Amino acid sequence: MRILVLSDTHGRPDRIRAALCRRTPPPDILLFLGDGLADLSRCDTADVPVLSVRGNCDVFSFFDAPEERFVSLGGAGIMMMHGHVYRVKSGTGPAVRHAAKAGADILLFGHTHKKYEEFIPAGARLGDVVTKKPLRLFNPGSAGGYSDASFGIIEIRRGEILLSWGEF
Repeated sequence: MRILVLSDTHGRPDRIRAALCRRTPPPDILLFLGDGLADLSRCDTADVPVLSVRGNCDVFSFFDAPEERFVSLGGAGIMMMHGHVYRVKSGTGPAVRHAAKAGADILLFGHTHKKYEEFIPAGARLGDVVTKKPLRLFNPGSAGGYSDASFGIIEIRRGEILLSWGEF
C-alpha cells in the first residue's frame, strides 16, 4: 500500500496536485494533516481517496474534518492529527502517549512545518505509558513552504513500514 501524506499547504492547492502527480503509480490514499482544508476542497484528487484532519488554521473552513482520526491501512494502525492540540511544537510527548494508548503503529502529525521521523521500540516507557508495540512518528513537513516544501510517503509491504519524503 502506498500512502501520500501532506500537511500545511497554507494556500497552495497546486502542491496537492503536484504531489499526487509525482507518484507513479499513484498512491492508494492521501492522508491530509490539516492547515489547508480549503486548499484540499479546491483540488481535484482524481480517483485517490482522501482522509483528513483539521489543523489550527482550518477553524473557519467549511470542509468538515475531525481534529484527529485513527485508521487502519495496510494492516497498520495510524493515528492522524495536526498536532496543535497536543502542542507538538513544544515536544511530541503528549501526542506520542496518546497514540501509544490508542495502539497506533504510526503517529502522523504536522503543525511544526519540519520533517521529522522517530522510532520508539516496544517496551519504551513514556511517562505513565509503556509501549506495547513499536511506534513510528512521522511529520511530512510543510507542503506550503517555499524553499523546503515537502510531503511524506508511507509504503506498507508484507508488514514492513517504510517512511520517506519527497520535495517540490
